[in-house]
Parts: sequence; C-alpha cells; structure tokens
Amino acid sequence: MGLIPVIQSQLMPPPVKDSFMRRAALHKKLASIPRYPLTLLHARAGYGKSTALTLFAHDIHQDSCWYSISPNDDDIIPFLTKLVHAIKAKFPSFGKKVQAELEELQTQISDEQLWSLISMFGNETVELKTPIVVILDDYHHVQKSMVIEKWMKHFLEYIPSNLHLVISSRRKPSWGILTSMKVKAELLEISQDDLVLSMEEIKHLLEDIYEISIDAHDLQRIHQLTEGWAIAVHMLVSNLHSSELAGSFLDNRSDTLQDLFDFLALEVLSKQPFAIQDFLLRTSILEELAPDVCDALLENGKAELILQKLSEQNVFIQEIDGSRYRYHALFKEFLQNRLRREREADFAELNRNAARFFEGKDTENALYHYLQVGEYEYGAKVISLHGLELLQKGKLQTLLDYLKPIPEKLKSEYPFLWFYQGEISRLRSSYEWAEACYQRAVDSGEQMGDDYLASIALEGIARIYLDTIQPDKAERVLQKAITLRENVNGSKEEMAKLYHLLSENLLNSGQAVKAEKWYKRAESLNLPLEEGNLKARIYLRTGRLDKARDLLLKKKSRNADFEGSHLSQSHRETDILLSIIEAFRGSPEDSKKFAEQGMKLGMDIQSPFVEACGWMRMGHAVQLIERYESFLAEKCYKTSLDIMDHIDVPRGKAEPYMGLCILLGKQGQYEKAIEAGQKGLYETEKVKDVWLSTLIQLCMGIAAVYCEKYESAYEVLVEARNQFEGCGDRYGMMLASFWKAFIYYETGREDSFNNEMRQFLNELQVGEYHYFLTRRTTFGPADIQNFVPLLVKAQKNNIHSPFISEMGLGVMDNHPGYTLKIQTLGKFRLQLGNRFVSESGWQRGKAKELFEFFMTNKNKLVDREEIFREIWPDQDEDSANRSFKVSLNSLLKTIEPHRKAREESYFIRRNGSFYGVNPDAVYQLDTVLFEEWVTEGLGEKDPYQAKELLERGLKLYEGDYLPDHRFADWCLTERERLQVIFLRGAEMLAQVSVRLSDFETCIHWCERILMEEDTWEEAYRLLMYCYYQKNNRPQAIKWYNKCKKVLSAELGVEPMEPTKAMYKMITEAAELDMW
Repeated sequence: MGLIPVIQSQLMPPPVKDSFMRRAALHKKLASIPRYPLTLLHARAGYGKSTALTLFAHDIHQDSCWYSISPNDDDIIPFLTKLVHAIKAKFPSFGKKVQAELEELQTQISDEQLWSLISMFGNETVELKTPIVVILDDYHHVQKSMVIEKWMKHFLEYIPSNLHLVISSRRKPSWGILTSMKVKAELLEISQDDLVLSMEEIKHLLEDIYEISIDAHDLQRIHQLTEGWAIAVHMLVSNLHSSELAGSFLDNRSDTLQDLFDFLALEVLSKQPFAIQDFLLRTSILEELAPDVCDALLENGKAELILQKLSEQNVFIQEIDGSRYRYHALFKEFLQNRLRREREADFAELNRNAARFFEGKDTENALYHYLQVGEYEYGAKVISLHGLELLQKGKLQTLLDYLKPIPEKLKSEYPFLWFYQGEISRLRSSYEWAEACYQRAVDSGEQMGDDYLASIALEGIARIYLDTIQPDKAERVLQKAITLRENVNGSKEEMAKLYHLLSENLLNSGQAVKAEKWYKRAESLNLPLEEGNLKARIYLRTGRLDKARDLLLKKKSRNADFEGSHLSQSHRETDILLSIIEAFRGSPEDSKKFAEQGMKLGMDIQSPFVEACGWMRMGHAVQLIERYESFLAEKCYKTSLDIMDHIDVPRGKAEPYMGLCILLGKQGQYEKAIEAGQKGLYETEKVKDVWLSTLIQLCMGIAAVYCEKYESAYEVLVEARNQFEGCGDRYGMMLASFWKAFIYYETGREDSFNNEMRQFLNELQVGEYHYFLTRRTTFGPADIQNFVPLLVKAQKNNIHSPFISEMGLGVMDNHPGYTLKIQTLGKFRLQLGNRFVSESGWQRGKAKELFEFFMTNKNKLVDREEIFREIWPDQDEDSANRSFKVSLNSLLKTIEPHRKAREESYFIRRNGSFYGVNPDAVYQLDTVLFEEWVTEGLGEKDPYQAKELLERGLKLYEGDYLPDHRFADWCLTERERLQVIFLRGAEMLAQVSVRLSDFETCIHWCERILMEEDTWEEAYRLLMYCYYQKNNRPQAIKWYNKCKKVLSAELGVEPMEPTKAMYKMITEAAELDMW
C-alpha cells in the first residue's frame, strides 16, 4: 500500500475565534456527549456545526481526538489511516496493529478484511482503558463511499464501551442501527433545529459580540429573515453598522435562504476593494488556499499578505494551519458561480494554470482542475502517469470519479486507463465489465508492442478467474502474463507475485506437484511472500501432513504476540488448516481445539465463511471422539451448510457434504451417504478441484464398504487411487490402498490382498503414517481393531513382517477385527464394532447372562464350579456342566461369529477349569469409562474442568447396573458399588454447579440423586439453597418438609443441624420480606 500523507491540521480542531458564541442550551446538549456511545450532529452548511464542536473540543475536560474529513478521504484506507492518526495524536500507543495491517493491504479490501479491521480497531480502543471522545467533522465528504459506510455501520454494532464517537455531517446517515441505539439511549442526536439561532441569541451576538444596538422590531425582522441560519446572521451583522440595519438588508424579500445568502455574499464582496474582489473571485477555484498557488495564479506576489488580512477580517475564510486557508463552502460556491457566469474565459484559464501548477506535485488537484474545464486529454495523460499511485493508496472512488468523464477514444489512446478501470471494477466484483476493460488494455498493449501493459492486464484477467474459481482459464492467462513480464525483465517483486498466483491456482485445481514447482520459483527470488499458508496447503494436498502441521504450529507460535493483528484468509486460516490436519492424523481433541479457535476467530472478525469452515472441521473432530453422539457431528455439518447457503458460497459446501458422506456410511445409510457425496462432487467439479473431488470419491467408496457394497466400493477406490497419484497425494494413495486391501480380505481374494497390502504398508512406512494404524482418523476405519486381522494375515504371508512385529500388531494368532462395545448401565446392549447384537442374536438367554457374569468379573478368571453355582444354582453338576458348554458355545458364536472351528477365542480365555475375559482383548465397557471420568472429576480442583469430567461420566449412568438381574447375588455388590460412585459424583457435580451459580444444573442432579436414594440429605440441602437463591422460598420450604418426612419414615431421624440451619435462614428471610 502506498504512503497515505497525513496533514496534521486535519487532526486538530480549528482555533476559537472571538466571534464564536457559546450557547447555553446547545452547550448543555454537547456536554452530555461523554454519556453516549454515538452523537450525531447533522444540519445543512452554515448552521455552525464545526463552530459548536470546536468550542466543545476546547472546553471538554478530557482528551478528545479530532479529524476534519476532506473530500480526498473518500476511500476506506485513507479514511482509517487518518482516523488512527487522529487518536494517536492523543494516545501515541494506539493503532500499531491496525496501521500495520493497513500498510499491508493492496488497493481494495475484502469484506473479511473489513470485519477484521473493525475487530482490531475496537480491541485497540478497549486496550486504552480510558474514556475517549473522537470527533469526525465533515463526515458528508465520505458518505458516498459504500465501504466506509459499511465499516461505520458494522463498527457501531460493536462500538467499545469506552469510546464516544461524534459525527458531524450535512446529511443524517441512514444506518439501520440508529433506531435501536436511540431506543437504548445510546444515541445523542443534535439536529438543525438545535443549531438554529433564537431571537435572544441573535440579540446577544449583535449587542455583546458585535456591539451593535438594535430595537425589538429590527431584531424580529432579522430573525424572521434569516430563520436563525447562523452564517446568514453573521454575514448580515458583520458588515453593518447599527445605522444601516434598517436599510436594504431588512427589506430583502428573498424566496429562499440560498437567495438570501447570495444577496448577503454579494454585499460582502462589493464592500471589498476591487483588487481584493478580484483575488476572492480568481482564487475561488481552489480547494485550499496557499500563498504559492495563489501567487502562481495572480502573479502579484502578495497572496500571503492578502490571505492574512482576509482571515483577520473574518471574510468567510478559515485558517487550516499557519500558511493554508479555505473559504467557507457556501461562500466558495457563490464566488465560483459568479466567476464562471461573468468571466467564463478566466474561469477556464485559471483552472488550466492551477492544473499545470499542481502537475508533479499534487496529482489529485491537477486532475480536479483539468476535468473542471473539460481538458480531458490532459486529464487522461495525468491519470496514465499517476493512476497507479491512487490505486496503491486505496483511492478507488477518487480514481473512478476521474475516469468517468474521460471519453473512450482517449482511454484507448492512453490504454493504462483501461487497466485502471479494470482494476477498480474487479475489486468491486463487477467481473464482466472488468474483464472487458482489461481486454481493451491487452489489445492496446499488443498493438503498441507494450508487453508490460499487456502483462499486467492479463494478470488482472487471471485474478478475475481466481476470484471466480476458474482455474483452467486462470492458468492459461497467467502463463502468458508471466512470459510477457519476463520479456520486459519485470521486477523480482512482480515475478514473485505472479509465480505465487500461478502456484495457488494450480493447487486449487488439484495440481499440487506443479504448484510446488512454481512456489519454489517464487521462493528462489528471496523476497517475503504474503502466502496465506500456501506452503502448508501444498504439504497438506501432497500428503506431507507432519510437515504441514509443524510449519503451521511454528507460524502460530511466532504470531502469538500479534493475535489481534489479523486479516481473514478464509479456508487458509492457520487454526482451520491445523484442525483438518489433526483430524487426518487421528488427533481429534487437538482437531476440536483448533476448530473451536477457528470458529471463534470467524465470529470475532465477523467472517461467516471462516466460522462455517470451523463448523465443518468440528464435525470431523466430533466424528472421531467416542464420547460424542453421531448426531452432534451431523449438526456441525448442517450448521456449516446453512451458513454457506446464507452467504451464497456454494463451493464451501463440498467439505461438509464429504463429512456427511462418511458419517451416513458408518450408520449404514448407503443411499443418503452417496447422495451427500454426489452433492459435494457437484460443487468440486464445478470449480475443477480434483484433489477435493478425489477425497469425496474416497468417502463414497468408504461408505460403500461400511454398507458391504464391495463391488461398488472397489470401482470408486480404483479411480480414487489413480487420481491421488495424479495429484501427488501419497496419503490419499495410502488410504485408497488400505480400503482396497480391506475389500480383498473381506471377499477372500488372497493374491490381490497380498499385493494391495504390500502396497499399503509400503506407502504407510514411506510417508511415516504409523498413526493410521493406532488411532481413529478421518478416512480410516471407525474401529481400529479392523486393522488387526489384516496385519495378522499379512505377517503370516510374510508381508513386511519386521514392521508389523515392531508395531506389536501381528503377534496374535487370530482377531475378530472389531471392538466389543458393552453397555450395562440402565440396560444391556452389545455392539460388534458398529453392529448391534439383537436379543434373538444371543440364541440362548443363558449365553447372554454368562457373558454378563464374565464382564462383572472382568478382572479375574472364575472357576467353573463357581459359575455353575451362580448361573445354574438349581441344577446338579452334570446338568450345569452341559448347560455351561452349550451356553458358552452360543456366547462365542454371538461375539465372534467368524471364528473358525477349534480356534481359540479372542475375547474369552480358558485356563484349565477357570474361565473369564481375556485381559489382552480390546473392548469398551461403559462402567469402566463411567468410573474413570467420575473419579477424575472428584479429584479435580478446577470447578469448570471438574464439571465437564463429572458430566461426561454421569451421562453414562442411565440406570442401575444390569437391571434384568436385579435379584442375582453375583452382580449385587457391583451394582451397589457403582450406585455409590454415581451418588458421590452427582453430589459433587451439584456442589460444583452451586459454586458456578448454575442452579438449574444443581437442581437437576439433586433430583436425580433422590430418584436413586431418597434419604440423601445433602441433596435436599442443595435443593433448598438453590430455590432460595432463585427467590423461590416456598419451593425451598417444600423440599425441607419433604426431607423431614422421608428421613422420619425411612430412618426414624430428624434432619441434621446444617439442614435445620438452612431452613431457619430461609424462613427468617421470608419473614423479613413480608415487612
């Protein structure tokens, strides 16, 4: 971004003049500014807005920051730059992060960058930790800028509590938020009615400031004539003596106030000597008056003296700083109109002379004066030479205003104007017109032999294709732009940007290998690249996950001190990328953490796209975390899809559809899974993203495997494997090989299995993807025990035996290939991997009871005779033995349906006459998880962490242990032990919730406790306290009475002293309330 010049006089209020009048009613209103987040001062020119604010700024007893906005500030970058400097003038530490980002911006900023700057500006304001008044005078100069208006509207939604913003404008802003601010008493509005001078104020002005005596009739006539318009009153009285008041001024019959002003201005002008009249008229063409430009126009060398004299006489001229002045807007307009009407030739020649004076010194002033008099060719020449400066300063609206009147014929003679027109249109998303303008510049460049012009215009066209996701078109155009730029020996900086653009475009189209080559060419120029995590994305899309992760973590660590200084990079955000990498690597908790940070960032910078990316990555993480139900992942994906629909970014819907495809496949919903996959493919194929398309195809293949549609899965996986190879993604190739090997194993195709398994293990070792075998990953099997039988078979077939032995995964003789998942609390349910075992699947009821008995005694082997006594107490030994053998056989067939005859069971171990659960077997038992999490929560000191752990554990306690065996002795002890753990955990959770003032949660768990054990007195006490805190004393007393009744009936005792004390406190408080 080019340097934005900051004129210090814009950042300070004008000096107070003797003629300024302090008005009691208006002053009282202005004094309340520090009580409101926003003050709006709006009225037409000449009503004294700036005067009133000048007096306020000088009188206020706290630091106020002033910014006089000029017409040249009508683009967001100069506007924000000067606003930051206005605050820095009083608070030097302010704005470092905002300034750094503004300096990095290129010409125009995106919506996401705009939101980021709003967040950053607000945060830096809060960090000042002191009330601050910021005055924006003449805001009407920038009201036509849509970007500034958008920034202001959204900034006001989140205006910091220590900021008091004052906006003065000729027009009231039309921001929707103003209504709600007014309702909430957050807006102070000072309108034209507040600024109109009353008759008493006019009298004070005349008699006390101008020392003119006036009778009541004349005073009333002045008030009636001027309607309290401050500038008209000042003009009227400043040039009169009291004897003249009854003359022509008071007899004026002007139809409008503007007519009155013109009449008064003519009187002011006619009272000046001829030389001064001439000076006033001829210099009226200037926006600002400085001695050097005035002397150049008038050629008399007396400008400095005349300007000082006019300022002293208060002839509607305002001093900007020691040597620069400006006419009041209305007076300037009057003078200019008169000059144009009466001396048209002088008006044109003066503008031409002024333009020549400013050429090479002040581009904008030069252009203004040329275009004022229709000198379009000169204007076109200046724009051609200096338009880039305006673009680099972010002055898009200014440059567009200068380009609009230039005829097309002249734009073709000066074809850089077509390029500038294209740049502005592209940055404002008018892509069709932008491309037409760029093409005109390309054609002109080719005709004139100007390779540089043709190259930069082609780069503009390529950026359109990048913005609109047309990578195939962008590649051709970029290649041509690079060739032309190399022909003219383009600078290193320019070449690095072009190489970088081509690299990103290739990556987006799935050509990561070619993308990396171009990225290295950009890197070889040894220039800093604003890369948007491009290198990490190349690593991700070529399967180098660890490298991508390390690079991003280092970047995150380096940038830890600059978290507030942040512009959105959409899907390239560091946390968003880290989240998907961690999901691919099988680290779901880290993936969840980074997804949460990404979502928070999206909300902080008000970037819905980034927030949606966070939601889809959260879906990937939740799928891999056992404690979450599958509907939560589905909810994450659907939230992401809803946001993408809302912001109309269809390409962003591909990844959540991919996640849904796998999720639905795991649930056995094949048709829905394929439908989700096809919806995702539709979006990726539209934008020709081969890599993401291939990932979605892989997911469709995995979904088919889960639903045992092996033939369909195989066809998809073969194609995916080939496409991953084309993309250069070794991780994807490894994934496709694994699932092909899995299909071969399941379908008994041994030769094909051996070949594919060898390929899979080769790629796994070369890519160092060892975690794929030991953790649940996004594209791996839902049950990692699925790997074991494949590895066992591979080792038997001497495929990478040393590696399998080293991993410790092939040492057993057999393995069923899934995890047993057992629920015993509240009801009994068994899953073999993802498949539930129905009641009929047990064949014999005693087989199920025998399994439950083994799980109850999971930590030991039990003698056969003891089993007989507990399970078949009414049978003799021989009968019990026969029943045991039949039930055991039925049990083994149920939990290991594919076990071969006479092959040892993986889950059940026999040692002589002792039987039980194999301690080396992998299974998931709800009581184990319940006890672990509750015990951890009981010992946790941090209340928030304790609450999370306890809730996680207690959620598993759906009821008594093995409720179908309520009267069986063999599970009674375990049932009572687990119930005590539940009661202790629920009591602790209730207590922690009270500490956190979460009374609803406390009430819920106390009621759960009493459902399990109605004599648990601490639960009654906590319920009484919660309802007392909720100001529901009758309910608190009701719980005490219930406690008293239950304890008496069940145990024959009174409540304990702490419970009675609680009751006394509640009743006494109730009595006090009655008074």
